[in-house]
Amino acid sequence: MADHIEDLTTDMLRRVHTKLDDIQAEMRLRFTGVETGLAALDHHLAAFHAVDAARADEIADLRRRLERVERRLELADAV
Repeated sequence: MADHIEDLTTDMLRRVHTKLDDIQAEMRLRFTGVETGLAALDHHLAAFHAVDAARADEIADLRRRLERVERRLELADAV
């Protein structure tokens, strides 16, 4: 009888261990997917910031050029 209980306990522990292994493998797979997604988001965000900085420089340059044209044509408001 004790052997039977020991066998049942061992069998249950094996099943629990197998399920835990499956859960661990699935969690690793999902975690890898999350990491990959975050890396892609970081890459896109960095690219966005680079484009944003370039656009800000272009706008500032256009603003300076427009001010120069206004001064030459005497269109600028008297300050």
